[in-house]
Amino acid sequence: MMAEEYARRTRRGGDRAYCERMLEITLGILPPRPRVIDMGCGDGRDTAYLGARGADVVGIDLSWEMVRLARTSYPKMSFLQMDLRKTLFPDESFHCAWASASIIHIPLSQFNDMEREVHRILVPDGIFAFSFKLGEGEGFEKSGAMKEHPRYFTYHTVRGMGDLLKKFRIVRIETCTEKVFGSSFAYCWAVKKV
Repeated sequence: MMAEEYARRTRRGGDRAYCERMLEITLGILPPRPRVIDMGCGDGRDTAYLGARGADVVGIDLSWEMVRLARTSYPKMSFLQMDLRKTLFPDESFHCAWASASIIHIPLSQFNDMEREVHRILVPDGIFAFSFKLGEGEGFEKSGAMKEHPRYFTYHTVRGMGDLLKKFRIVRIETCTEKVFGSSFAYCWAVKKV
């Protein structure tokens, strides 16, 4: 199955150590026992990491196969099939929305819909922590961990991301020093504007 193959490849060849450092930075700016949503949770490894560090966390993914894999891998964690552009959670449900390697698949024309939804489900001064591919352009391409399967990717510049976010104030951006599956990434932390 494609979900299992993706999980296997990214465990072996991804940026796990770097991602865990980004998770630690995120946890360091959140209150104790924060409520976190892992948006685009994939196989659930970030959800499980956050839970092990004391967060009250739920993982969501658009792919039912990824949700199934996450539930199998981490049966004590909570995973739901859901679109991060339109969740079913009440307003102000979370202290943080974590989105590692997920908004890279959101078309630019839908970015503001996604941003509105994240803003809605975060508490005042909530943190939107996410990664994005550095560059310009968008469209289907054969790249990344599953390069034999065309997938939709969107690229952003650091400055462009600052211009694009309307409902959040960026407080930190850190670029990954190494390419991951041939792409350059940055992590961004942004605070909800009230």
